[in-house]
Amino acid sequence: MRNNEDRFNPVSAPQQAPATGLQYVVPTEVVELPSKGLFYPEGHPLHEKGFIEIKHMTTKEEDILTSTSLIEKGIVLDYLLKSIIIDKEIDPKSLLPGDQNAIYLSARLNAYGSDYSFNFTCDACGKLNKVDYNLENVENKKLPEDSLIQNGLISLILEKSNFTVKLKQLSAKDAELMEKQNKKNKSMGVARGTTTSLLLSIIYSINDEINDGSLKFINVIESLPSKDVRQIKKTYLDTKPDVDFAVELKCSSCGNSKEGNVPITARFFWPDT
Repeated sequence: MRNNEDRFNPVSAPQQAPATGLQYVVPTEVVELPSKGLFYPEGHPLHEKGFIEIKHMTTKEEDILTSTSLIEKGIVLDYLLKSIIIDKEIDPKSLLPGDQNAIYLSARLNAYGSDYSFNFTCDACGKLNKVDYNLENVENKKLPEDSLIQNGLISLILEKSNFTVKLKQLSAKDAELMEKQNKKNKSMGVARGTTTSLLLSIIYSINDEINDGSLKFINVIESLPSKDVRQIKKTYLDTKPDVDFAVELKCSSCGNSKEGNVPITARFFWPDT
């Protein structure tokens, strides 16, 4: 079993004189962020800050996680983050998804321990399989050492067009807006593929010209050589901070196996269901 002291460091709450009646001081935890704060712009509370402080889950968070209304609206995890993050100046939606995952993992370990079970359906034979997973084995992904990250942006020179491109990592809010825009484009009959939409979202500038979403910039992106497009997508994925939830999913019936990920949904916090 892996020792997580290097990643989740408990913080002792200040001792106060006991008041009359019952009292419990909720502990807090310092969580190491996969992004190390490198992708947050100046002015963001986590700019170049490699950790975040959260409180342990209590009855209040149990109420959030079991709220039918929040679950149906798909915002239950957003409310959980708002509740447990100590610094209320931090907008949970401004966090990178990978940093959110690190917070979920820490909260889950503190609240319910490391044992986690989930199901998957075999692609080959259709059997429903149960996976028992030890969350203590999860680690933060390491950022490539040769990545050129400055002021929250990844800089690279494209191999074919020789453009100098700067990329940004999408926050949870950015990803949400991109998905909404894709749905809007589809409903309006706008012929824009997912690759173009992704590039429009992650490219901050080309040759120091800021991406303003103009038709001119869209035309440049749509005319990029395929080799350059692959380079951009690979660089973006290679430098995407996250928690490594990769797991081998092997069917107990037919033996078929595939690579998958531990699912992070509201059920992640329901160990007995």
